[in-house]
Amino acid sequence: MKYIRQFIFFLVLGCFFSCETEYIPDIANENPEIVVEGFIEAGPNAAPPYVILTRTSPFFSTIDGDKIDELFVHDAIITINDGTNTITLSELCLNDLTPVQQQLAAELLGLGNDSIGINICIYIEQSPTPTYGQPGTTYDLRIETDDKLITATTTVPFPAPLDSLQYVDLPADANDSLVELRCFFTDPPETNFYRYFTKRNGDPMYPGLTSVIDDMLFNGQQFEFPLTAGQSRTEAIDINTYGYFWKGDTVLIKWSNIDEAHYQFWSTLEYNTSADGPFTSFTKVASNIEGGIGIWGGYGSSEHMIIVPPL
Repeated sequence: MKYIRQFIFFLVLGCFFSCETEYIPDIANENPEIVVEGFIEAGPNAAPPYVILTRTSPFFSTIDGDKIDELFVHDAIITINDGTNTITLSELCLNDLTPVQQQLAAELLGLGNDSIGINICIYIEQSPTPTYGQPGTTYDLRIETDDKLITATTTVPFPAPLDSLQYVDLPADANDSLVELRCFFTDPPETNFYRYFTKRNGDPMYPGLTSVIDDMLFNGQQFEFPLTAGQSRTEAIDINTYGYFWKGDTVLIKWSNIDEAHYQFWSTLEYNTSADGPFTSFTKVASNIEGGIGIWGGYGSSEHMIIVPPL
């Protein structure tokens, strides 16, 4: 879970000469900002609301395990209010948990096993009966830390479930152990924004590399579309199998309705993540956080399972 502040830098080239000028960004006096990653969800197997707080790090700084530990913000006061009730979140770190609990936490956060070695800290409601999101409800987030007040607001949309799932064999000249997953969906008539996750067998639930979509081109329509398998951000991509599922897989899809600010955050973040090198265009990552940067987002989720028969 690395949070680094991204900067544009300009490479000055002579149009007709082979000279170049070195540009060294001035990062010595940069003031770190608070980064918020918080979510509240409604739907089956919903996670309790949680918030991860970190500080930004200069783009050219060295990142290692110790540095990541230093980025987490501790001892913050975090509350969530729905207009009637207020809950307070408590800080919990992976090093405070047993190995079994660490695995459960990794599943909750969609982390690979390689991330469990980092002492990730989150703020979560530690209650035998935790609060979950309710569709159509607006939630205000309030964070007090480092003499700063950080606020944000999100609404949990009503779920818009998929109609059905189907697997399709690849062409005869392709790998006969792989299948493509196709979804059938009726989009509600109002404007909607979606994010999806997939889970194969015992793997964590991973979002797609491009995990969000709006309904501008299919508002209110019934249609069929392929769904790319989710991918861990910390594992290498095999271009020969990327996006497909294996015969014999049990596949779980989480299809989530999100609000526009939540969509804009993931859309801009994933665009920048997929950009290659300094010569690609830069898009500022959208944020709905006042007093910091990041996202406080709601999910109205539905889950769908399909079992692909073995070869």
